[in-house]
Amino acid sequence: MDPIRTTAVLTGEEYDFSAKYLAVSHLRGLAEKQPQEIGPKTIDGLERLFYNRFVKEQTQAYFLFKEAAGALSSVLQHLPHDDRGRKAHDTFMNLLCRTTGHGNRAVAEALSALPLTIKGIAPKQETESEMAPVIGWQALLKTARISSDGPFCLMGRSLVIQSAERGELLVVKLGRESDHPGTLQREIAWLRHLEQNMDALPVRFHIPKPLSVKGHSLFRLQDMPISGRKVKKRHPKGYAIAFLAHTDYFRYPNQGETEKQLGSKEFLETICRNAFLFGTLTGRGIIHGAPVPLFHNRVQAPRRNDHGAYLWERGGRLDQWLWSCCYPNFGCSGIRDFEHFEVYNGPAKNAYSSMGAQLLSLFLVAGSYFRMKDSGRVGFEADGRPVDARALFDKPLLIKVVQGVFHHYYQGFVGKSFTGILPIDFSRLADRMVDEMGVDRYMDETLRVADQQEMTDSGLVGFLVERGVSTSKAKRMKKGEADITLQTGPHLGGFNQPISIPELIEAVGTMAALSIYGRYCKEKQKMRNCAYGNPI
Repeated sequence: MDPIRTTAVLTGEEYDFSAKYLAVSHLRGLAEKQPQEIGPKTIDGLERLFYNRFVKEQTQAYFLFKEAAGALSSVLQHLPHDDRGRKAHDTFMNLLCRTTGHGNRAVAEALSALPLTIKGIAPKQETESEMAPVIGWQALLKTARISSDGPFCLMGRSLVIQSAERGELLVVKLGRESDHPGTLQREIAWLRHLEQNMDALPVRFHIPKPLSVKGHSLFRLQDMPISGRKVKKRHPKGYAIAFLAHTDYFRYPNQGETEKQLGSKEFLETICRNAFLFGTLTGRGIIHGAPVPLFHNRVQAPRRNDHGAYLWERGGRLDQWLWSCCYPNFGCSGIRDFEHFEVYNGPAKNAYSSMGAQLLSLFLVAGSYFRMKDSGRVGFEADGRPVDARALFDKPLLIKVVQGVFHHYYQGFVGKSFTGILPIDFSRLADRMVDEMGVDRYMDETLRVADQQEMTDSGLVGFLVERGVSTSKAKRMKKGEADITLQTGPHLGGFNQPISIPELIEAVGTMAALSIYGRYCKEKQKMRNCAYGNPI
């Protein structure tokens, strides 16, 4: 079938969904093998499919849109500097701006599949757990040359004390009961790797300095300095690592205490700087996989293969978004918790998901910044109405944050500033973020019978008590008798429902795709314009 007849199938109302899908599949194959055969009218026909109401209403619409976007991507990749290549570029920008749902997702994913040459280098991993020396707290302080007179505190699972002489923090990170020692060693390996391989950056990024104990980075802490307090679920062998960090290491961009909360300018600078760092590292093949812990349903984590982790591309309900942002893995000193770094060496589409998760995390933390101005206003009012905290949000500042995050992330990943018109309505996006993040409409979580069956009786009681159920009531509940509804929000969306801000998911996909496309164009330009010419 020639392209003209195939295009007629795309636009003709007399052809059903199956016929259109077969036509699009044919055009995609043609675009990959003979892209010069795809003319302007065919490109127009492919674009019109995305606006076709009949097509959008079909259950399998995403797969048709994916084929159509793939055909456009092939034209863009193989004919980037002629009229058809430019038309394909304009079509992509139009579609990113005008489509929603499955169509928007397919377009963003097609751009993210463009080939890139990114090759990360993995750090040298130490394997010395069997030789980990034993050391006491006072001896550790002597090794770090820190006076024990100063106050120390417990931050999560880390013991922290400040050095008055050097203005640094000694951070002793304790292994959890379920941790393999290699997890702690992995963090030290990344600290050393980044210290040795990061070129001078135009922004502030303080990389902690590992501390060795008797020549080893991994050690076993013999005693604890906190009398009468125990660290929950500490590793039975006492494995730990230590490093010296900047005094801002535990200053979070959205911390809630009024006297310590960042001002507007410092917050904007901090979150944009971290966006640049995430983009820069990802562009170098180093991906931080957990800027904040995001889950679809935490309660289902034990029995799901994906452990309930949030797959943002699917646009599902986001579990406990506000609590997820309490202690993000980035702050005033830069990115933190280096154990979550991974090397990336594959095609761009494999990085797309992580890039989107990084951008989404930055935007969620931005929303939590405003909520933390009055951290106690959560859940329901006395009369049962959802808490409405929209007045805490500063929309002009939120718009600056969203725009700034994209531009700094793009700059870091691509290596140049974004130019052109962004296909995103930032004012509407900010309105939707305020409306959904500012009102606690979705508080319920369902503990299903299947999830209860995975727990012991005592485990179920503990689970319920942790979520606000009284001990006496929790003990009266019979495991597996019926689903249990708990109020654990705020969530973004109802239980097992779509996310309540689909606009945010679409914006994240668009931003990640534009970053990949920008990097792709830059790489083609470096080929001395011999085959591809200047980027579109």
